Amino acid sequence: MIYKGQFSPSKKDLKRPVGLFAMRENFQWKVKRSNKTTLHLVCIIDNCSWKLRAVKRDEGTYFQVRSFINEHSCHLEEIYHHHRQASAVIIGEVVAPRLQQHDGCLMRPKDIIADMKTMYGIQIMYSKGYQALHYALSLTYKTHEETFQLLSSFGYVLEEQYPGTITDLQCSDDGPSIRGFQRCMRHVIAVDGAHLKGRFGGIMFVATAQYGNESIESGISKVFPYATHTICCWHFSENIKKRFQRKDVADIMDKAARSYSELAYNRHMEELRNLHKGAFDYVIAAGPHKWSRVHCPQIHTATANVDTGRIH
Repeated sequence: MIYKGQFSPSKKDLKRPVGLFAMRENFQWKVKRSNKTTLHLVCIIDNCSWKLRAVKRDEGTYFQVRSFINEHSCHLEEIYHHHRQASAVIIGEVVAPRLQQHDGCLMRPKDIIADMKTMYGIQIMYSKGYQALHYALSLTYKTHEETFQLLSSFGYVLEEQYPGTITDLQCSDDGPSIRGFQRCMRHVIAVDGAHLKGRFGGIMFVATAQYGNESIESGISKVFPYATHTICCWHFSENIKKRFQRKDVADIMDKAARSYSELAYNRHMEELRNLHKGAFDYVIAAGPHKWSRVHCPQIHTATANVDTGRIH
């Protein structure tokens, strides 16, 4: 709620509720004048009567709303799909109560995107939904830095609740992973990394090396022949596309491979047979138990954006 005479601790704290108000009322405002002592907001439509003016009090940093005309002389029928006031901070404050209600486990950036579309008719990018989620999490569960400070207290509680437990928290500067590679691994044969674009950035570094215990070679030679051998669906689909020069054939095969039920699998395979008999015979010869989700004896797949690895 915005009203004449309202106080806010700072100019930034005043902009947030005004931004949320604009989202709810389906209009946008722009800053006409802003300095250390004055904030003047007007409707984004020229010559509209809506405006808000706040000034800084002589004492402290507080801003007070001196003038607020909450009437529009423009037309508000237009829906703003890309709202300039829909910042990650404001969206985060909107969704924070839902995080508290659901304990933060069920909300994802795409859920926030859907909520903004449903509640306000606003379209936001995935990156903004991601930023809003993390801001909402910081409001609800504190920041990463604040929670890190609780590690020592967590260790103390563990020792109190479980007698005999010993906790030892050690902190070091950057470089423990590199020191571990140098001291414990032999003959590095592959190096790769994935750029982290989250809160802290950096690179997740991975080095593949010869195993320190050379006896693992004999273990692999005995276990590997009896392991489940599968085919990467993506590479299989690309091979089909290249071999038969038909993207639609590869797409149907991919649908069959990812089907959760035998009924759906059979439906897609029949469609593939009718569309291209040669491609149908090719995938059958490869063995459905190697590439079909329905027929594969083990459905445990882990993927990572490092060395494009797939583990079955």
